[in-house]
Amino acid sequence: MANPDRINLRKLAALDILFLGPRLIVAEFAFGVLFSVALGLFVLVRGHAFWQLLLGTYFTCLGINYVPMLVYAVAVGNKANAREEMAGELDDPRKTMSKYRSQSLILVVPLLVPILVLTQEWRKSRDAKLRSS
Repeated sequence: MANPDRINLRKLAALDILFLGPRLIVAEFAFGVLFSVALGLFVLVRGHAFWQLLLGTYFTCLGINYVPMLVYAVAVGNKANAREEMAGELDDPRKTMSKYRSQSLILVVPLLVPILVLTQEWRKSRDAKLRSS
C-alpha cells in the first residue's frame, strides 16, 4: 500500500482547484461520487454473472473513493485557499504537477482513498494527543 504520509489528498484537491477552478472540481468530484455509486448499484441489481458482481462492486467502491476528495474540495473552497494550501510547492509547477498527477492514480484503486484519509486523520489525532500530554 502507498505510504499515507507521502500522499496528501487535500493538496491534490487544492491543486485541481487552483488550475481548473472550484466549481468544476466540486462538480467533477460530486459527479464521480453519484455516477459511480449509481452505476455500481445498477450493475449489482441488474447483473447476474460473477463478473457483473465484481464490476458493480468496483464502481460502487470507486464512488466511495471520491467522497473524501469532494469533502476536501468543498473545504478548500476557492483559488486563494488552494494557493495557500499549496504554499511552497508552486515554485516548480512542472515538478508539482508531476508529483500530484501520479498520486491521482490512487483514485482508481477501490477504497484506497478513504483508507488513506482515515489513517492520516487517525495519525494526526494521535500525534496531537501525544503532544498535549
